[in-house]
Amino acid sequence: MKADTKIPTNRTRAMRLETLLSVLTLLLVAHAREEGTPILKHVSHMTEKELNQHVRRVQLTPPVGTSTYHLTRLVADESRATSMLKNLVNVMFTTLDVTKRYLSSWEELEAAGVEAEGFASHPLHAYALTKHVSLGWPHVEASLRALSHLSQNVEWLLSRSEKHGVPTGEDLATVAGGLARLHDYYSLNLTALAHAQLVSAIDAHAVPVKISPTVVDLHRIGSEAVSHNVLNSGVDFLRAALDRWDGNASSIRSSDTFDAHRELRQIDLSFRRAVKIHDQVLEKKGPRSDLHSTYARPFNKTLARKKKYHKKEELVLGVKGSQRQGLKQYRRLCRGEDLRPVDMTSRLYCRYVTNGSPLYKIGPLRMDVRSLDPYVVTLEEVVTPSEAADLVLASAGYLTRSSTVRANGSSTEDFKRTSSTAWMLDKDIPFLPVLTQRIEQLVGVNAQLFDGAEIYQILNYGVGGHYTVHHDAFVYPRVATFLIYLSTVPQGGRTVFPWVGAGVQPKRGSALLWFNMDRSGKPDSRLQHGACPVLLGDKWVINKWLYYTGQQKTLPCIPGNPEATVSQPLS
Repeated sequence: MKADTKIPTNRTRAMRLETLLSVLTLLLVAHAREEGTPILKHVSHMTEKELNQHVRRVQLTPPVGTSTYHLTRLVADESRATSMLKNLVNVMFTTLDVTKRYLSSWEELEAAGVEAEGFASHPLHAYALTKHVSLGWPHVEASLRALSHLSQNVEWLLSRSEKHGVPTGEDLATVAGGLARLHDYYSLNLTALAHAQLVSAIDAHAVPVKISPTVVDLHRIGSEAVSHNVLNSGVDFLRAALDRWDGNASSIRSSDTFDAHRELRQIDLSFRRAVKIHDQVLEKKGPRSDLHSTYARPFNKTLARKKKYHKKEELVLGVKGSQRQGLKQYRRLCRGEDLRPVDMTSRLYCRYVTNGSPLYKIGPLRMDVRSLDPYVVTLEEVVTPSEAADLVLASAGYLTRSSTVRANGSSTEDFKRTSSTAWMLDKDIPFLPVLTQRIEQLVGVNAQLFDGAEIYQILNYGVGGHYTVHHDAFVYPRVATFLIYLSTVPQGGRTVFPWVGAGVQPKRGSALLWFNMDRSGKPDSRLQHGACPVLLGDKWVINKWLYYTGQQKTLPCIPGNPEATVSQPLS
């Protein structure tokens, strides 16, 4: 007789599922600990207490390398510190001069035998001793008192690193790496740079530079480029250091005296090593990935003859291609190119829209269609200059270095993304609830926090700040992205779509809208995008990601065609 087979109840199934999820969570946490990146809730699922504890902590050392805002703050902080030091030096020199003269006067008395018994009994001796002390000591006392008054300044200077934070070696490496990235993407003219002019592939007009790099700077930037695997830039900066070497101190600045001394032989060895690594990486991994970049062909002439280095340039549009191809097109778009044929761009248009909203019936917004399929548009003057300035000012104190999210939910800081992020609740800034309403009216969606959208993300980019090609719906179900530019960027900093072949230059107040998913919740891989390195200026943006799960009423499925596009052209 067969034993009775027990059919699992719903409760049993739920318990098993809960156990399975617990085990999976433990495994993911263990893996994240091995990687040094603890798994936390996504910010939109955190309470305000958790948000302040894990995400919005005020950092003692601000992220100078990934935020132009903190670089600007550093100028003011350093101005205060150097002003104190100048005052301290002046008082110290005065004290030193008075003390030296007073001691010299005493040494003259010593030479005359002032310490011998009966010295003061002689009237001229008594006069000299009395004159030395009566005239000299008040000056000594006054100079020492002036020095003592600076004790608070000295205490501030000594506590500056601990209480206010100063740039670290890591910050210097990040900024140097940013310069290397700018050369990688925009082909900086290093000869012009040595002559105090900034010339790049996106603007042939020279922009004056008040401080040009020294041999020491070029070597440091080149070395950091190699360590970050930006090998093409590393070779070029190290070659520039060799070209500028003159064997004397004519090109050395005061700041170089704090840096390690470089010999010509050391720079030459660094250059030869960089060329060798460049060709090895290119031969093994190809010219470009998220983690490295080289030139398209090796420096070694024998290797350069290989057929694989003479292939015709490809172009992939309308579908997602390989990562290498995407990065190639990303770089071209960053330089201002539009990769689409004329028959595609000629069908684009602009118009004024209200999207049926009473809010914009009186004052419709200009909409520019950047791509018809997939649907990507920009909207002008979504926020005013004063509103943009208020958002920047209110969020700046919350900036921390941006991180990228892994497939297992953990986060990490790396060279693929160099910016700083402030996560802001609607209640943090009086204008944010107003902005949420505007987004709902313009797009026709639910943009309420927790229900239909994520917490606001405000970003500021650093030197060469960027975010390489990625998809917003990779981990989280973000059906659409509404990105508003809070500053105009003079050069660089475009938002580009490699598989669409288009890009947008940041303009203060304008918004960029695209839909990441279809109506069945499947990500549209064509909407991979990237934030190009900022060459000149400050880049500030604010993001509102709209959740798929909150749009059932506004963006319902189409019967019989669940994979239909979720985008609804604005009217």
